[in-house]
Amino acid sequence: MTSTIEPPTIDLRTVADIDRALPAHRRARVGLQVWAARHGRSIALLVPLLALVGTIHAVGMSTFPGYVDDPGTYLSQAWSLRYEGQLSPYSYFYDHAPGGWIQLAAWAALTDGFDRYESAIAFGNECMLIAKVAAAGLLFVLARRLGLGRVAAAVAVLLFGLSPLAVVYGRWTFLDNLVTPWLLLAFVLAYSPRRSIAAGIGAALAFAMAALTKETSLLLLPAFGWAMVQNLDRRNRPQVLVTAGFAGALLMAMYPLFALFKGELFEGPGHNSLLGTAQWQLDGRSSSGSVLDAGSATHQQVLNWFQYDHWLPLLGLAALPVALLVRRLRPAALALAIGWLVLVRGGYVPFMHVINLLPWSALLIAGVGSAIAGTPGLVPTGWLRRRARQGFGYGFRVATAALLLIGLAGVTTVAWTPRLHQMATVSQEQPLRSATTWVARNVPRDKTLVVHDAIWTDLVHHYGFNPRPVIVYKLDTDPAVRREVRRVDYLVVPDWYYRTADAAEKYPTLMEARKHAVPVASFGSGDDRVQVLRVSEHWMLP
Repeated sequence: MTSTIEPPTIDLRTVADIDRALPAHRRARVGLQVWAARHGRSIALLVPLLALVGTIHAVGMSTFPGYVDDPGTYLSQAWSLRYEGQLSPYSYFYDHAPGGWIQLAAWAALTDGFDRYESAIAFGNECMLIAKVAAAGLLFVLARRLGLGRVAAAVAVLLFGLSPLAVVYGRWTFLDNLVTPWLLLAFVLAYSPRRSIAAGIGAALAFAMAALTKETSLLLLPAFGWAMVQNLDRRNRPQVLVTAGFAGALLMAMYPLFALFKGELFEGPGHNSLLGTAQWQLDGRSSSGSVLDAGSATHQQVLNWFQYDHWLPLLGLAALPVALLVRRLRPAALALAIGWLVLVRGGYVPFMHVINLLPWSALLIAGVGSAIAGTPGLVPTGWLRRRARQGFGYGFRVATAALLLIGLAGVTTVAWTPRLHQMATVSQEQPLRSATTWVARNVPRDKTLVVHDAIWTDLVHHYGFNPRPVIVYKLDTDPAVRREVRRVDYLVVPDWYYRTADAAEKYPTLMEARKHAVPVASFGSGDDRVQVLRVSEHWMLP
């Protein structure tokens, strides 16, 4: 007679009691071990990926690309917030929500950022490197939560991190580069596998932070909302929607409440206004035209983007219609579609808009490849799924996806390597940096300078010019500047300011001052040449 030993019955309540009886540090250690065991392979893959992306981004970022306007503006505002407690060294006119340079100022305060570098631009480069690595990591997590395998998620990170277009625009201190990790975090939390109220609130707060960093993020609200709804649990759907919506709206409301507190929400005489500037942003700026119009500024801007890389944006555009057939990819596809529709509609298109296309392009390319390979959860719906089942076996789909991956690797390697080598090794001429050094050595600190945005912070913070230099466009747009500045002694701006078609309309005081100035130093060549012009002491501002 044989007897069988029954396995002991485990009382889950007893297990819970034992878990609660453990010290807090033991519970934390056990939880960390479980998490590491579950995600160990992903971490082992992601860490070298981020190291590669960070290295490619960082090597050469101080010498390539050259200076442009907007980074100087945002860094001057971050400097003013850090050292003066003001949102701008000039009258803040609500051109953008201040979340972006609040983040820059916070990092500067925590790390003494403006003093660690000889140039504020270098500090901005550091901030963009952190944003790029964070965005790449979040893109990997989002790809995994959408159902992509580790290889496909790694492909998305490599496309986003190594495209020369993403590298060059990711190095400039643009608000869009700070927006990207917040948006990706919002989608990561929206697709939380726990589908909890906390995850929904976190997603809404992350999206609100993206909007407070740059208000154009609100264009992606339909895609974000779709992602939230797609992942909701029926059991707590109303609670998640209400609490997340309330949390996100409350955070975003801080911006108009700030304007209301200052008496600058509505338009009125003698002050800036949030609504007035918003109306100008939406309706008052001259149109760049549609990308479909070969003679438009938008079309030319897209061609300028493609000089660095056309593969990532165009392959992303090609993947978009297929991605719309895959349920889990549809919100991301909508996000990319909105970005492209901005180029088609015929309104004002900013220079850095391409940054908003890149992470979604990389995600869709990898996602469509994963769908072709038949990854569970990413098989296209409808007739395409039936056709795939009838005509193509799993092995054929995997082979097709492998061939596409090999082709993609070959094309990008051949197309991207020369550009990436250039960005890592070529020192692009920086006439503004040279002009700053010359001015610091040769111009008395009490002279009034009109300068390019990018060098304002260095002249004030490192070299102590007082009265402060005037950023060129503020000379005619800020009434406080016109009240305080009686004369101009030097002009330090690139030559293209004088050569633009509407220079006399946009910079009338600058153009008039130039008529009474003589060059005392010159740096660079072409439109980017910077002449230091000394204005006649007999000329006074009108």
